[in-house]
Amino acid sequence: MNGGGRMKKIMNAWLLAICLVMAVGTAQAEIIYEYLTPSAASSPAGLDFDSKGNLWFAEINGNKIGKLVPVEVKPGTSDGIVEYELPHPNSKPQYLIVSRDDTVWFSEMAGNRIGRLDPVTGKIQEYDIPTSDSEPHQLFESEDGMIWFTEFEANKIGRLDPKTGAIKEFPVHEGHPHDLVVDDEYVWFTQGGKFWARIFANNIGYLELETGKVGSIVIPPKKSVPHGMFLTSDGTIWFTQFFANKISRLDFSEDFPPTVVDYQVPGKRTGAHDLVVDYNKRWVWFVANHIDSIGKLDLNKAEPGTSKGVKLFPVPTKGAHPSNLVLDKQGNVWFTEMGMYFRGRYH
Repeated sequence: MNGGGRMKKIMNAWLLAICLVMAVGTAQAEIIYEYLTPSAASSPAGLDFDSKGNLWFAEINGNKIGKLVPVEVKPGTSDGIVEYELPHPNSKPQYLIVSRDDTVWFSEMAGNRIGRLDPVTGKIQEYDIPTSDSEPHQLFESEDGMIWFTEFEANKIGRLDPKTGAIKEFPVHEGHPHDLVVDDEYVWFTQGGKFWARIFANNIGYLELETGKVGSIVIPPKKSVPHGMFLTSDGTIWFTQFFANKISRLDFSEDFPPTVVDYQVPGKRTGAHDLVVDYNKRWVWFVANHIDSIGKLDLNKAEPGTSKGVKLFPVPTKGAHPSNLVLDKQGNVWFTEMGMYFRGRYH
């Protein structure tokens, strides 16, 4: 996952993988490849790699889980891509992770379930969330193998035990938790409100694992909308500010709670959405949803409070709306584009 390599993406209302080759030397070349999903208008979103290098992704409108085999795909076709239909219609799977044992986990926003797909048999098992209409969003596997997830509408954090299927819920402050990470002591999560409905929040929340204590850190301004979140191997927590146009990290060098260090994204309302950090911790890759671009923050050049070290790569398709992204072991950045799947108008 060193950032000096290619960038690939999955785009538009179909699944497309786009490869942007970043030259290691002084010159840079951009090469784009596109791959179609078998199902049109699928609106792909969450995605992750298994240990064999297969790319799994959730199709919100397709109501399916897809698998892309990089060595089998051909540009402009759906070769090398298979799909798995969910048991219940209109479940709207949006977010997905692959656990360390290669199990595929996904959240069903409309189905109010957490799904589990066996990559060997293709069998899907579903777990009902105790709170009705909770709208599960992002997932994260902690070091002990537990599957954590946010309950956006219920204002709760959920934890699923893969061995028993039991789900435990932890109420948190209002603010609509979206993305999350888990370290040795806390569950950290973003709370940006329901911005498409003009309901805003600006918090990073935390849940102490030992005591269950809940707290939050205010992220100014009022409409900053913290959204995507990423935990690096050295414990650094990064997050995006969707409306404030920033890439940020938590600084734990002083007393708890941590302070916030911001890096500006050039432009206005770019829609900083999801983000990942490369293995060498030099580059932060992020989605600029509103301007159909993928961004890169070079930490060797970055200065807090400025946009130095930030470069944006426009997506060829207008209105593609890139959503989530992940890195593979070869240094490629794969990302999805949801197309026109939106709940409302952003201002």
